[in-house]
Amino acid sequence: MNFSTLYSFFCTCLLFFLAITGLSAQPGTTTELEVNNQKIFIEANKQKILENYEMAASLFKEVLKTNPENHAAAYELARVYDVMDNDEKALNSIKIAVNLQPENMWYQLFLADVYDKAKKYDGAADIYKRMVEKYPSTEYHYFKYAYFLVKDNKQEEAIKLYNVIEKKFGVNEEVSRRKHSLYLGLGDEKNATKEIQALIAFHPQSVKYRHLLADFFTSQKKLDKANEVYQEILEIDPLDAKAKLALAGKNKSEGGETAYLKSLDSVIKQEGESIDLKVKALMPYITKMSTSNDDTFIAEALKLGKSLTEVHPDDPKAFALYGDMLYQTGQNKAALNSYQKSIDINGNTYSVWEQMLYIHAESYEMEEMRDLSEKAMDVFPNHGKLFYFNGISLTELDDHSAAANSLEQALLMSGKNNNLKADILARLTRSYAHQNKIEKANKKIEKALNLKPDDFRVQDAKAFVLYKSKSFDESKNWFEKSMKNGGDQNFEVLEHFGDLLFEMDEAEKAFEYWSKAKELGGKSDRLNKKIISKQL
Repeated sequence: MNFSTLYSFFCTCLLFFLAITGLSAQPGTTTELEVNNQKIFIEANKQKILENYEMAASLFKEVLKTNPENHAAAYELARVYDVMDNDEKALNSIKIAVNLQPENMWYQLFLADVYDKAKKYDGAADIYKRMVEKYPSTEYHYFKYAYFLVKDNKQEEAIKLYNVIEKKFGVNEEVSRRKHSLYLGLGDEKNATKEIQALIAFHPQSVKYRHLLADFFTSQKKLDKANEVYQEILEIDPLDAKAKLALAGKNKSEGGETAYLKSLDSVIKQEGESIDLKVKALMPYITKMSTSNDDTFIAEALKLGKSLTEVHPDDPKAFALYGDMLYQTGQNKAALNSYQKSIDINGNTYSVWEQMLYIHAESYEMEEMRDLSEKAMDVFPNHGKLFYFNGISLTELDDHSAAANSLEQALLMSGKNNNLKADILARLTRSYAHQNKIEKANKKIEKALNLKPDDFRVQDAKAFVLYKSKSFDESKNWFEKSMKNGGDQNFEVLEHFGDLLFEMDEAEKAFEYWSKAKELGGKSDRLNKKIISKQL
């Protein structure tokens, strides 16, 4: 036993000893029955400490059966029932203890806890009401009393009690916040505002409470009032970044997004300010950069992103955000460099690794994709998508055995995502077909077809197995199904169909489909060789 357990055990036994000696027939004497009860009580506590709760409960009940007025045994029995989540029995037992010794504060407080657990909030509130009356200088009891009034849906009574707390113990943030929330719940915006204003009056040089008021006005869509408060904040602290950002928002409505971004320059460059605030301000503009035709807007956003990395050179979030900006503007190489700096500082952000893998996939950098996915798998062994990326890269590098191993692992980790599962099964089908493991390939494609029978990728995989099995006519039928369902816009499907046509002695048509595949984004050396040589 550790010290705290021994101490608890000692206190409980002492409590029992006091209980039985107080009930002895003659002062200074202890009967044999009482001694036996004491032994049972001690054993019951031992079993409770050992977490043998059923045994402990049985022994405490035995003590009470012999001595129904033993409040200590009733209290300990209630605690055992509470641990066992038997709320009704816990409540009955603690009530016995309280009735036997109503002045015991600890019994009363435990009864309040049991009432709380049983959702009898009015009973808990009554107990703390008595505690407040008996111990008027204990602030904790007032707060618990107010807490249970709120849980009992007596908000107005709770507000009155919080007013008492303020008069007795002084104005503080916790009370004002709670009153503010209660007034809001009652739809009383006027008094909700007054609560924050009271904090401001009490702490006139603190911007913290003015920010609370500004946030409140913003939530109520009273932007003019919020801006007035932000102006006050800047008068107290001219470098307050949050206030600067809020007021900069006016430029967005008055001068557009470019003007807004320009107004952020001093905030982004401000050292010592939280990066999270800056990132939050810039995030909405990242995706807009990919569709914007405004070169000035894009240049301004990129300038802010670069400044962020310069002001926060040791924060991975700065480089991750700048990488996102560069990616959205088509600067993939620069984006990769920024992402790499992010993971060099801290490699525990999965989304950064995944974004880098997407860039390698889009650029058809399969060796880089393979190497990066292997590093990422070491850091995030439970992310199935990394095995998926790894499998794709290995497939394109013609390492089909290793690709199948990674894709099988990805399949195990795909969960209930049927779209991903069907795609993995289709890729596994092609991996096994490449290895001439046709039986395995057929098993995988049947599972894929059960999941997504009309998916062009799945139909392409079915056609590919038939192609590898030399069933050219059936294969052609499945390729045509695939192209009717969208495969005609997928370079992989078109390349595979071209391969089939070549085997069917339709070399000119094969060349035509290989060329279409290249036009739609096919970048492999394998495809280029086919087009140049007009051969498989």
